[in-house]
Amino acid sequence: MNDFSTLGKRIKYGLLKEGKSQADLSRYTRIKTATVSQWCSDKVKTLKSDNALKVSRFLKVNCDWLVSGKGSPDAEDVKGLPDDVECDDHYIQVQEYKIECGAGPGAEPSYIEIEDVQPATYRLSYFTIRNLKPSNCKRFTVHGDSMQPTLFNGDKILVNTDDNTSISNNHVYAICVNNEIRVKRLIKQMNGDLIIRSDNKAYPDEVIHNNDESVYFHIIGRVIEKAGDGGL
Repeated sequence: MNDFSTLGKRIKYGLLKEGKSQADLSRYTRIKTATVSQWCSDKVKTLKSDNALKVSRFLKVNCDWLVSGKGSPDAEDVKGLPDDVECDDHYIQVQEYKIECGAGPGAEPSYIEIEDVQPATYRLSYFTIRNLKPSNCKRFTVHGDSMQPTLFNGDKILVNTDDNTSISNNHVYAICVNNEIRVKRLIKQMNGDLIIRSDNKAYPDEVIHNNDESVYFHIIGRVIEKAGDGGL
């Protein structure tokens, strides 16, 4: 039986399971190799929430288990429940929506719940470990191929609508541009211009110039999770 009694042992289990090295983990998390070595040698007993999230994603293990050693190492952030089963206090259901852009500068988009789609069920811990409010998170469907190979047509995305005031460069956001909904990478330039980038290289960059009042632009929120079988 595996010994998961310490953080270091849990990380080393995950590395062995995935066939990865400490150097691989360091590159993925952008944490110094010396720090990763301290994690694995139990010189560090706990991880900050953002580092725990990165490590759990890389090792494909349950974040709660990684931090506490309790429960199963298997990643189970999202699970389905039978239609006739009620969620208890440990789970949150997130409904899927479609979006209608606002009608002009300063206008907020409208969110329309899709009633005939089964909501996704998340562990409450998924939100607490990430310091997210479930009420600020909405699911949407991806349309088109502009974000392949990251996102495929029909994939589902979870968007934190509370993360819509500042831009973390090169991260993926759901946005409104004029009357069109898009999911793109955003890069803010030093001069205030905004680059809208697709992961599919067949689509050229778009630029919204600083103070261009002719363009209606609104950030719906940052994409924090994806699900789907696109590309499989």
